[in-house]
Amino acid sequence: MGENQREREAMAERASETKPARDARQRSTRPVPLVTWTLATFDTALFVLLGVLAAHASGGLADLLAGLNTLVGVAVFCYLWALFVLAVRWVHSRVALVDVPLQTLVLHGVAAGSVAGVAFLLGLLAVALVPTIQGGGVSLQTVVLVLLIGAGVAAIVGGVVGLLASLLDIAVYGLAGSLLPEAGGERVTESRRR
Repeated sequence: MGENQREREAMAERASETKPARDARQRSTRPVPLVTWTLATFDTALFVLLGVLAAHASGGLADLLAGLNTLVGVAVFCYLWALFVLAVRWVHSRVALVDVPLQTLVLHGVAAGSVAGVAFLLGLLAVALVPTIQGGGVSLQTVVLVLLIGAGVAAIVGGVVGLLASLLDIAVYGLAGSLLPEAGGERVTESRRR
């Protein structure tokens, strides 16, 4: 009897939901498509590779690696990968990779990249600064100043990364669709919308 009451309440709650709220709930419970995982993993690996090559070219790679251990490196990579997955998933939930104006997809990529850049910075600062703040080594005013300036820079850098990743994803996705044969009458990539 109590279970029926809860079921009726849940049905009434779902019926009273607005369409955008229902769509958002359905999007959040939907599994992440393989295309999203693939593109996010590709973007993450390319971003890390370019960062490592840039650090090597500047001569700072040895100093950077000396300060890291394997666990920290894996944790940073996984955190970055999770941010890329969330960003690509957010973009794909709003726009398709096919037959969408390039400007729309790029704007979504820039927005997702900016948010991911700020989230990445906040994660790094939380890990690096919390022990220092607890030890009294840094004043709270300094932390707020670093956060404000750092968030702005991270949003710009993340936006540029999101822009480049969007353009690269479109190119790779289009190339995959043109190279791969249709499987049993179905296209391997998303079909064009009508």
